[in-house]
Amino acid sequence: MTESGNSEMSSPKVDGAEAVFWHLDDIDWTEVQRQQNADGTVSVVREKWPIIRPEFLSAHVHYEPGMVVRRHGHRSNHVVFVLGGSGWIGSEPCEPGTHIHVPLGSAFGPIIAGPDGLTCWELSFGEFGGWGDQPELYANEIAERGITPLPDPPLEIGDWFVDPRGDWGGERPSPKVDGLQSVMTHVRDYEWSETKRQQNADGSVSVVREKCPVLLSDFKSAYVEYSPAMTVERHGYFGLHLVWIIEGGAWFGDRWCPAGTHIELPLGAAFGPIVAGEEGALFLELTDHDVRSWVDEPANS
Repeated sequence: MTESGNSEMSSPKVDGAEAVFWHLDDIDWTEVQRQQNADGTVSVVREKWPIIRPEFLSAHVHYEPGMVVRRHGHRSNHVVFVLGGSGWIGSEPCEPGTHIHVPLGSAFGPIIAGPDGLTCWELSFGEFGGWGDQPELYANEIAERGITPLPDPPLEIGDWFVDPRGDWGGERPSPKVDGLQSVMTHVRDYEWSETKRQQNADGSVSVVREKCPVLLSDFKSAYVEYSPAMTVERHGYFGLHLVWIIEGGAWFGDRWCPAGTHIELPLGAAFGPIVAGEEGALFLELTDHDVRSWVDEPANS
């Protein structure tokens, strides 16, 4: 949670603008890539899209065991959180809590899913199409594993959609920037920072604390932990804000949001008050363009 805007700052509140809530259980899977393994079995990549539009993508992505995806970048700022399973990004192992920032112009991978598969939350803040990089890395990886790529499943998304799965920079210039690297870290690499605290009726203290793999004036990526019963006032942000609840749950106003809930808070909208449940809550939060927040209504109003 960022510091709230001060009282002299005009609120960007837009009448009628509202937060949008989804839960993973309410979204269908879509297969996006397939391969035949050396033993004849087939592995796939499948995705759930809470948001898919020309200028933004939020995707829950599952790579089945042994799946290999080419080294690639995206045509916008891209972030990956590992939620479950394990695997490798290039030669580096990844596990739940791994955070990967892929700035526009950089690439990462190949992505190789481990024996339990690999599940991620992936976001592109702009055009989300991928572009292939260093094709020899993918070719060598699948050859060593005896993998045969299968035709990509058809995608019915919209007339605006340009399929990026065969994009190696031939038809469209690659946005690659020489020397620009993706950054892969883990939540354990960061110290917790307290941002809010309260004393409860029984004398106990609840807090909000966060770890920020990326903290810039125009972009923030944070793990945010709420102690049980922690209450935060209704608020919004000066940029696009996304929340993924990965553990526990919380009330957002009169809506209960368990793990697996995805929330989009457009510019001009507010949500809350947020009240953490009995087990507390762990969120992944991203804010794009302007990370400042503004208070809409006090929690006790």
